[in-house]
Amino acid sequence: MRIYVAVIVGLLLAVSVGVITMDRLDATTNEIVAGFDELERAVDYGKWEEAGGGIGNVEKLWKKHNSWWAIVIDHQEIDNINMALARTKQYIKMQDRAMASGELAVLKQMLEHIPEKEKVNLKNIL
Repeated sequence: MRIYVAVIVGLLLAVSVGVITMDRLDATTNEIVAGFDELERAVDYGKWEEAGGGIGNVEKLWKKHNSWWAIVIDHQEIDNINMALARTKQYIKMQDRAMASGELAVLKQMLEHIPEKEKVNLKNIL
């Protein structure tokens, strides 16, 4: 009887950790991506100082959450986000509107894709 209780407790613990992790991934993604609309507008209108401050805020938030994301997701995804962030910063610094806009779109897509990819659903299992 004890073995059944231990298995059930272990299963409940694993499911709980999974649900909490997915919730945190989703929340931190939303927190990081929240300022992207203003950042994209700043790039579109050539407000480079504002864009520089915006990408700096994104970088701070990413560094804040990056360490625990490494425990949960594939390190290749983290490397891709780091590279896209570095390219975006450089494009903004060089005031290259087209490249900065494109790279911001890629960065946003990568960040939003991770929680979707990690969710437990039939599509991800099969």
